[in-house]
Amino acid sequence: MKPADLGQAFLNREAIPGVAFMHNDYVQVLSGESVGSFGSLVTVLELKPEAIYILELETGLDIQVSQSDIRLVDR
Repeated sequence: MKPADLGQAFLNREAIPGVAFMHNDYVQVLSGESVGSFGSLVTVLELKPEAIYILELETGLDIQVSQSDIRLVDR
């Protein structure tokens, strides 16, 4: 899937093989520099070796996170 098609499918909240989360899902960062931070998923950048997302933190900062480094939380 081309990056533009991948991003559009994510925005449309379509099921994408290997992608566990949906656009705007509210997640917590489990590891790395931003551990403990919360935010909403903006887009998915790539799928392999695992999904990489752009996450907009509550502070407004955008970071890249791996699927294994985040978990879904209730708002």
